Amino acid sequence: MDPTLVKALAGGIAVVAAAAVAAAFQYAAKVREERRLLRVALVEADTKVAGAFGELIGRSHGRGRSELSEALVQALLAEGDLVDTVRRAYADYIRAAPDKRKAITEVFGDLPVSHPIGTDDMDATLHVLAALGRKHDVLTRGARGALEGRAIWKPLPGATELIADLKKQEAWNRMGRMQRLLHPRRRP
Repeated sequence: MDPTLVKALAGGIAVVAAAAVAAAFQYAAKVREERRLLRVALVEADTKVAGAFGELIGRSHGRGRSELSEALVQALLAEGDLVDTVRRAYADYIRAAPDKRKAITEVFGDLPVSHPIGTDDMDATLHVLAALGRKHDVLTRGARGALEGRAIWKPLPGATELIADLKKQEAWNRMGRMQRLLHPRRRP
């Protein structure tokens, strides 16, 4: 074979090999970045789910949204003799109190208005929490805690069955992958 042809082929193979190695490195970097972005997205989704789940737990125990009246805030920030007198009285009360934090809490404690939740809404929310607890391993213990906490002061009809179900789900969650494969009938 012609030596110049062999040289040209060797040079071409070297260029192709270098391009293939560079492409492999670029691909690996792209895969790492996509995995990182997926982890970030999963953390964000988990955070949103946890926030919504916490809100549901509050609803299941009869705590609705709390809000601060805009009219009340505007009245507190307004100018006038009566407002200044009230401000001074509260300021004097807080200054004279031995426990300043407690005094501030007493003064501002009634300002947020809480909207109550009805018992039907609370019961429905508990059922939603139980369903979410059965579906998502991370939420199982929280759902069980909400049901058990509510059972102390106003038991939900059928709560004992739901709690037992969630306990079985927790046991399933603790099982390893091999145990789950070997004992599929234990799945709740």
